[in-house]
Amino acid sequence: MDNDDLITIGVITGKHGLKGLLKIKWYTENSKGLELYNPIHLINGNTCTLKVMFENKGQAICALEGINSPEEASLLKRQKIFAKRSEFPELKNNEFYQVDLVGCQVKNSEGNYIGEVTAVYDYGSSPLVEIGKELVIFNNDNFPYVNIKEKRIITNYDSFGENNDKK
Repeated sequence: MDNDDLITIGVITGKHGLKGLLKIKWYTENSKGLELYNPIHLINGNTCTLKVMFENKGQAICALEGINSPEEASLLKRQKIFAKRSEFPELKNNEFYQVDLVGCQVKNSEGNYIGEVTAVYDYGSSPLVEIGKELVIFNNDNFPYVNIKEKRIITNYDSFGENNDKK
């Protein structure tokens, strides 16, 4: 499978208990969202079924097909969990996944090139987009127009810091 088709939906943070259960930090809307993308994919190319058993301290406690001992579970610590992009549900108009922002060209309202979105970071408050060497809060005030199909974003600002991409 081409890793470009895979989107990170969570990361294994450790083991839980004696039966090989895993602690998983989810990047989906909620912990049950992890199950929506079964079978999930691991970086080594393996695919397996994941079942969310319960939540504990903000982490999903999950059973992963083929993992039956704490020793096996420990080996997966810090492994990312992926889903195929093609399995994501279609969204309504003017909705998009954050990952779709990567590669979008950012221009100001006069059409001048500002830079390209190279990454999106979301730590729970407001998402940040990386444009050149700058991190900018991604919201409607900063970016009133987003067209994912055209990979184009319009901003109200002429620049973000001194280190913007030049084209």
